[in-house]
Amino acid sequence: MTEEEISKLFKPHDLSEEFEHKFGKHRDWKTRLNTSRELGLGFAAPGGNFTKALYEAVMSGLADEIKSALEGQRVVELGAGMMSYGYALAASSDARNYLAVEPFYADVLSKSIFERIRARNELLPRIPFKVIPHDMLEHLQGEGDDLISIIACGIENCILPDEKYKRKVEAEVIRTLHPDGVFISSHSDIDPQGLQVTEKWFRRLENPTVQDRIRIYRKP
Repeated sequence: MTEEEISKLFKPHDLSEEFEHKFGKHRDWKTRLNTSRELGLGFAAPGGNFTKALYEAVMSGLADEIKSALEGQRVVELGAGMMSYGYALAASSDARNYLAVEPFYADVLSKSIFERIRARNELLPRIPFKVIPHDMLEHLQGEGDDLISIIACGIENCILPDEKYKRKVEAEVIRTLHPDGVFISSHSDIDPQGLQVTEKWFRRLENPTVQDRIRIYRKP
């Protein structure tokens, strides 16, 4: 597939004027962080490294069961950050499609995914994707019951608006989770109760002194 063909199929999605006004016009992530605080939207941390560590663990075989769990699933990543590893994980797992929910860095993430597809044209399976600049709770509330698998990496208490918000997100994770799907949590404080959970620890490939924890949740 040529670059022109890739551009037509995978062009970055248009973002709303509201996003451009609040965040897109600011190129410095620290400015976006301050804006998110002022609006009471939580902490706009420019994440992606936890998803990177998860992707590398899966591809190296340390958490290989995640690939089979995501196969054929609609995958939604909450607070997807600026890096394209969530898309790479979903595509490598033969997921049905991938949706990144990223309220603060949707423009940067769209470009990152596009560049990954272009650079790894023949090596990475291609699946439909979309990046939307939405709040994670608002997005989940718009999803139907029992439809999706969900990834949340680095969604810690310190970046969420408050405890009440987190509990609402957890309830929506339970409601929207596909009966055969998974909720994958890595360095995340989102901990929905009542689901079956498997916990794994692994050392990062690029820095073995750092350990990461993965929790894999399923419906009973």
